Amino acid sequence: MGFIEGSIALKAVINSKYRTVNKIYINKEKTGSDVAFIINQAQKKKIEVEKVDKEIINQLAKGKIHGGLIAEVSERKTQSIVSLLKKDKPFIVLLEGVEDSFNLGYIFRTLYAFGCDGIILKERYIDYDDSTIIKSSAGASELLPIVYSDDLASSIATLKNNGITIISAYRGKNPVNLYDYDFSNKGLLVCIGGPLRGLSTVVLDNSDSFIYIPYSNDFKNALNAASATSVIASEVYRQNR
Repeated sequence: MGFIEGSIALKAVINSKYRTVNKIYINKEKTGSDVAFIINQAQKKKIEVEKVDKEIINQLAKGKIHGGLIAEVSERKTQSIVSLLKKDKPFIVLLEGVEDSFNLGYIFRTLYAFGCDGIILKERYIDYDDSTIIKSSAGASELLPIVYSDDLASSIATLKNNGITIISAYRGKNPVNLYDYDFSNKGLLVCIGGPLRGLSTVVLDNSDSFIYIPYSNDFKNALNAASATSVIASEVYRQNR
């Protein structure tokens, strides 16, 4: 159990396939279209709504930008590797080493916008803040299938055995320019590493191809994971649109 804060987050979790909303608390002084919409959706789904003093909201909330809206929700249900193979040629992304909840949310927002069919993360060893992720993703995190894997080699092997091509964003091992790589007409697992650790050896050793993002100058530093994801995902979408 946990609490989700803010109108964007509440709208997302009410309609999420991946978690249950147990109860919604609303500052009794709060009015407006967001409140009306949330109450209406909650009634349709038979979710209890209680209007309370703002002090109670403040006690329940972690932050100060809840806007007078907070919900008690279940833990998010995660999916299996096999569930990501429902489409004939899915676009899946493996993220490693992204430890900041804001950045993870930004990445989810980008990936959902560009048609990602699911995300793989290492077994949950980081205490992500769900409310932050939902808000920074503008609700997209509640719409994307997410798999937590405790054995990346096995997960990648399962995808390979089902015809998925494994591509890592990595400048070593003779990478191909992003804009010269053919992403079209194939199932994809694109692997992107975070700023501290990058991609692990097990992912690199099981990759079929490597890509890099070209720059217009001699800048030597890598883009952060959120920026790199935006560039790569937009090119995958462009080629498959």
